Amino acid sequence: MYNRNVREGDPRSKTKEKTMDKEIRKIIDRAYEGLELTKAECIALLSVGDASEEAFAIRGAASGIIRARNGNAGYLFGQIGIACAPCEANCSFCSFAEDHTRFGTMHMDAETVIQKTKEFTYNGDLYGLYLMAMHKYDLEHFLESVKLAGQNLNGSTLMFSNVGDTSYEDFVEMKTAGISGVYHCWRLGEGTDTRIDPEQRKQTMLNAKKAGLEVLDALEPIAPEHTPEQMAEHILFSRELETFQCGAMKRISVPGTPFEGKPEISPFTLSKIIAAQVLTFASMKRMPIMAVHEPNIMGYMAGANMVCAESGVNPRDIASDTKENRGWDIGRCRELLKESGYEHIMLGNGTKIEI
Repeated sequence: MYNRNVREGDPRSKTKEKTMDKEIRKIIDRAYEGLELTKAECIALLSVGDASEEAFAIRGAASGIIRARNGNAGYLFGQIGIACAPCEANCSFCSFAEDHTRFGTMHMDAETVIQKTKEFTYNGDLYGLYLMAMHKYDLEHFLESVKLAGQNLNGSTLMFSNVGDTSYEDFVEMKTAGISGVYHCWRLGEGTDTRIDPEQRKQTMLNAKKAGLEVLDALEPIAPEHTPEQMAEHILFSRELETFQCGAMKRISVPGTPFEGKPEISPFTLSKIIAAQVLTFASMKRMPIMAVHEPNIMGYMAGANMVCAESGVNPRDIASDTKENRGWDIGRCRELLKESGYEHIMLGNGTKIEI
């Protein structure tokens, strides 16, 4: 079939009209209808070319679905890295790994926890605050930091933990202290690029759910060698867990790590992956909040709706305070949501305010 809108003799008259793959169109329609996509359908979404007509249709559908589900509202999060040490998990992509870290042992003092909490919450529009510790961490220091942060939050901000493998009993203590959920991932390359048993990671996520905490995770750290089949397995695991927040994070080539100088996936590729996740999650009664790391406008035009400001130590950075290097502040995060077309910011108490 030829394009009837170009004149005879025009070079474009020899260009056939492209017709979007019928199977991808069918999958998109099923997502719109709220039907549960299969693993094969998730793989098909992830397998289309980044610049294909199908990929742009997937991005557009994902953005439309997630904006319709929450009234075109975005989410602002903040994260404070409150502790670090040379880590025995030895993740090849992490700046804390004991084989190559530049960091010593640090536990953030009370004054700094309070100061950084106030920096994130001064405007009253922070949905959630993460407190991040290590794979092996000091529970007493963590709970004291939770107490200090909680005393300086308003009633519309929730607290979340970002910690290593943890028992059910310790998660119960966190919930009692005021934590609403825990960020924890079964990561791509777990047990190969890390020393951690993948089943141990999964069990920690189940421990959190058993303790009454929300589970927040992500598809991470994504790199060029990861296949659609591998990614789909992780995406469906997140759906099965009914994750509260998900998203996609690329692997950063952190200086000093074994992956320094290695290729990274582009924001363009990352946006397609985000979109495939959203369509796969569209059957869930509660659509997860969706993040993209590193933050970029293409991701937010393809289904991401959450951006996280970062302060303190960070596993994707070698600076002692990531806000002085790669971490974003709240103002920059808010502006990105606005530039991406979000009209409201969702608060932790379920209300919305205009950006």
